[in-house]
Amino acid sequence: MLPLMENTSTLVQEAREDAGLSRKALAKRAGVPVSTVSRIEDGDVDPTTTMLRRLLAAADRTLDFATGAVLNESLAALTDAWSSSPGGEKIDWTRLRAFLDALHAHPERLGAAIATPPARSGNEQLDNLLAAIAEKLADDAAVKRPRWCAAVHPLPLPWEPPGTPRMKVAARRLAPIQFKARNIWLGEHDLWRDRG
Repeated sequence: MLPLMENTSTLVQEAREDAGLSRKALAKRAGVPVSTVSRIEDGDVDPTTTMLRRLLAAADRTLDFATGAVLNESLAALTDAWSSSPGGEKIDWTRLRAFLDALHAHPERLGAAIATPPARSGNEQLDNLLAAIAEKLADDAAVKRPRWCAAVHPLPLPWEPPGTPRMKVAARRLAPIQFKARNIWLGEHDLWRDRG
């Protein structure tokens, strides 16, 4: 069993190499295109938690989302869930999804998870995303929104994930109201993807 790591590209690559598999062999075992494995390992995209589990299972590994590092996190601990790269700034979507998955499994931790104000991350998009997530979680649970959210001013320009025009229209339509209010055009399923 592997503990959750921040760098999913390294996690997938190391699991694949430890299993003695090429990218093509891992893709075949997982039933995904080789390009998916390449894009994840090259750090071009962050996999969903479902995809990450699938790739690791194909390398005979499992991912433990029940580690203390995940379950004890609050939104304040996610201010470093982004990085700069030659292609621009990149949000660590897998870490955000893992946080939401852990909170979904332990809803009693909601208050502690959203109460502490995150320090400014240096990334205006992430700061707004964390505030939008806190607002949505509070609204969904019918509890008062954290006061710190009001100090995070909405993005001046729309922010949307890359994709085809059809994907962007869908993201705008499916964005939660808390995200729309912050000028974030991201469909709810992009973060809460694994809810059934």
